[in-house]
Amino acid sequence: MSHHQDLKMEMELSPEDRRRWASSPSLSMLYNGLFAPKLRILISIFLGFIIIFIFISFLTTIMGFLKLFTTSLATLAVVNAGKLLTASDAHAVIPSSYIVVMNDGVSNAEFKTHRDWAANVHARITSRNSAESGPGKHFDINGMKGYSASFDDRIVKDIASDPAVKYVEPDMVVNATENVVQPNAPSWGLPRISSKKPGATDYVYDSTAGQGIVIYGVDTGIDIEHPDFEGRAEWGTNTADNDNTDGNGHGTHTASTAAGSKFGVAKKASVVAVKVLGGDGSGTNSQVISGMDWAVKDAKSRGVTGKSVMNMSLGGAVSQAMNDAAANVVKSGVFLSVAAGNEAQDASNSSPASAPIVCTVAASTSSDGSASFTNFGSVVDLYAPGEAITAAFPGGGSKTLSGTSMAAPHVAGAAAYLMALEGVTSDKACARIVELAISSISSAPSDTTSKLLYNGINAK
Repeated sequence: MSHHQDLKMEMELSPEDRRRWASSPSLSMLYNGLFAPKLRILISIFLGFIIIFIFISFLTTIMGFLKLFTTSLATLAVVNAGKLLTASDAHAVIPSSYIVVMNDGVSNAEFKTHRDWAANVHARITSRNSAESGPGKHFDINGMKGYSASFDDRIVKDIASDPAVKYVEPDMVVNATENVVQPNAPSWGLPRISSKKPGATDYVYDSTAGQGIVIYGVDTGIDIEHPDFEGRAEWGTNTADNDNTDGNGHGTHTASTAAGSKFGVAKKASVVAVKVLGGDGSGTNSQVISGMDWAVKDAKSRGVTGKSVMNMSLGGAVSQAMNDAAANVVKSGVFLSVAAGNEAQDASNSSPASAPIVCTVAASTSSDGSASFTNFGSVVDLYAPGEAITAAFPGGGSKTLSGTSMAAPHVAGAAAYLMALEGVTSDKACARIVELAISSISSAPSDTTSKLLYNGINAK
């Protein structure tokens, strides 16, 4: 307060008040009197720091609440978007194993960045001795990028929340479709697909016989030394185990049905073994998808895109990842024939039978009936011989088996046959096969086609 202001106030006070005012020190006087000038400066600086600290703490708290809020919204969005898929069959789920599929258009650099990030997240949460090992084999099937992974269940939602991820699905068991052994049964399938009526005994076909076409047998492996292949079979890859043989026989039988010189439809086609199932006939979706990925890349490297065929006589519970992979195989330029399944139920309940744009095959009997075991429904494209089919078996011999596993390679062989004969491309092959097929299945369910495979030859 200035001297002028003090005088003005004195003029307005009574004599008694003026005496009291004169004897009472002001706050500023007390402050100035108690502290030396340098100490007063230090106190002011200290108080300034306290005020700044309180302000920063307040801002940090507010930002923390905002981050928590936005994270909660993001997590909610992930759940609402359905990015973490539920297994269609809980009994088929492999614990802590997943298939991660990336969004369409994700670049290779973004894909690698995500996998590195996922590995780091996994490593931070799990111990070094954990059974889960993080990201595993990755695939890129015609632009469908993804990878298999063994993740601690605590971090799966974090993986799914990455904006680059399309969905995460539990990995599941897949099996070769069940075989029914019928010793000494006659093999009637080949004559039936070259005749418009049942009962024929001769298989009639054009001499091109699938020459120049490559058939990938995605199965239990192939006995590539079997004489039925006449040196046209070779080993491709193995995503199931370390044993590059067919310890089951299923893969050799299906490959022989498609392209064997004695038992096969396309007798001059080449055969490549893609082992995705073990000796017990089982594997995982991730193993199968890895094999499909390899086959697509191999077809491109050979220059046979549009002139290659894949047979998958296997199946499991409905899987979005499996169905997406199957669709992308076809889009890449590889024809895909799949078994409808042997559970006598709607084929839409299994994969890859329910996949769009693949050729799904049900099994017929020698009397043109719908086999008692075959799956059926609107996803079935046509029937093919599947009961009591004789074909090659490991060790140089043969065996008679029944199942949609036997029906599918008849169609795979027919696709190779028509590609070589008519120049049909892989993307048009299923439609051409259905066009040539004859309406002959008398006992097909009402929602299932009655079409039976026919190679189009002019035979009676």
